[in-house]
Amino acid sequence: MLAWYRPDRGLGYDHVLRLGWQFIERRVPVDRTAGVPVYLSYAVFDGKTRKGAYWQHNPASLYTSFVESLIPWYAYSGDRRAVGVVRSMLDYQLSHGTTPGGWAWPRVPFPTSCAGAKRYGGCLGGEPRAYRGGVEPDKVGLLGYAYARFYELTGQRRYLAAAVACADALARHVEAGDARHTPWPFRVDGRTGKTIGGAVYGGMVVAPVRLFDELIRLRAGDTTRFRRARDTAWRWVMRYPLNPGSEAFNRWSGFYEDVRYEPEDLNGVTPTTTAYYLLTQSSPASVDPAWRTDAARLLEWVRSYLGKGPFDGAWAIDEQKRPGRKGCCSPAGLGSDTARWGAVNALLAARTGNGAARERAIRSLNYATYFARSDGRVSCCGSGFRHAYWFSDGYGDYLGSFSWALGALPELAPSGQNHVLASTSVIRAASYQPHRVAYTTFRSRSREVVRLSYRPVRVLAGDQQLPERRDLTADGYSLRPLPHGDFVLRVRHDRARSITVVGSQ
Repeated sequence: MLAWYRPDRGLGYDHVLRLGWQFIERRVPVDRTAGVPVYLSYAVFDGKTRKGAYWQHNPASLYTSFVESLIPWYAYSGDRRAVGVVRSMLDYQLSHGTTPGGWAWPRVPFPTSCAGAKRYGGCLGGEPRAYRGGVEPDKVGLLGYAYARFYELTGQRRYLAAAVACADALARHVEAGDARHTPWPFRVDGRTGKTIGGAVYGGMVVAPVRLFDELIRLRAGDTTRFRRARDTAWRWVMRYPLNPGSEAFNRWSGFYEDVRYEPEDLNGVTPTTTAYYLLTQSSPASVDPAWRTDAARLLEWVRSYLGKGPFDGAWAIDEQKRPGRKGCCSPAGLGSDTARWGAVNALLAARTGNGAARERAIRSLNYATYFARSDGRVSCCGSGFRHAYWFSDGYGDYLGSFSWALGALPELAPSGQNHVLASTSVIRAASYQPHRVAYTTFRSRSREVVRLSYRPVRVLAGDQQLPERRDLTADGYSLRPLPHGDFVLRVRHDRARSITVVGSQ
């Protein structure tokens, strides 16, 4: 199973990334009712007219996914237009989709809106469409983390303030939880704080954990309180869904906004994201001593529970289902879920040397490229699906997975091109010339993976030349040759934000 576009030159993932971002930047029309681009008021668009469709919008999780996809894409491409598009999403959420300050959950994002509505807060799954005020705490964590990361990209402090507000609300309401209760209910009334519809269990608990981690690193807000809340939430993950001895083992319930609360309906996005969290820690053993086993087991559970195929050796991943049921949403799997699962397998392979995970990653990612059309439309589930074109499943939740995979397995990046593929810091600026790559990181202490079409003669951190090393136990860089004269460059810098990689002319 090969990617559908020029796999001989490593262009399969690059092509999908460019098609998807160009579509979002240039081909999404303005909705006549709301007066804004369709992605600000609809979750779905019609494949022929590109007008909005479906009854509900999912802004908080959608905009989070776009930030997650933007950050590695901007480092890879230097695409400033993409930054502007995502900025418009976050700004619209802040001005049209944030709870009032006097509520029990104050100044946090609404997870939903009715399709075409100018203001968010209505059309929560399972509730009357006239009801406005539902909050999903995991989406507060998701978008709070995205706000913090966008602050790191832009330096604009209003996004950091929004992230701190999300963390304050989460820290105020966290509970220890047990096998039947997550640290936060899945759905609450933002005004009163009361649980909606008995939804006491569910949601992506790792999302608030990531937000707390990031704010603690930034030393923003009440970090003592955030650390306590973070430890409470992560302790729950370790004791219950990650614990084979718990009755809640692998009970990954509750995430999607447009369905009635069903605690037995299990999904793949939450365990896959939990595995991603483990595999992207600088020291995974510090958060989970059994991280290797747990990450691999999470990915295998997703494959065994939601896998479709294999198709020519590639596993496809469906979205959600109840035990013993057919599930949702496609016998071919979803492009987004398949790509995400493949990308996290790539991270597992890079982190542990697991050759089987590498093979699964490449096959599933290659399969996922076939959900993209050459005009930039990306189908969630195949062409026969009624609502095929979702901004989340086709773009925000889809594109970023290819970027993650390229960072984990740089040999899959395009040959003869120069790209920053991964960084432990947000890349705030990136420029590319034939024999010169320059970029700026948010943190002075960071590591990057760069694919180069030339052998560097100098790697500068600020105005200091870094030494070439066999390992990166200190400031420096390492080189690994690839076919056709390309190289994988790995850089470690502890005291400078500006990096320049110079080749001979």
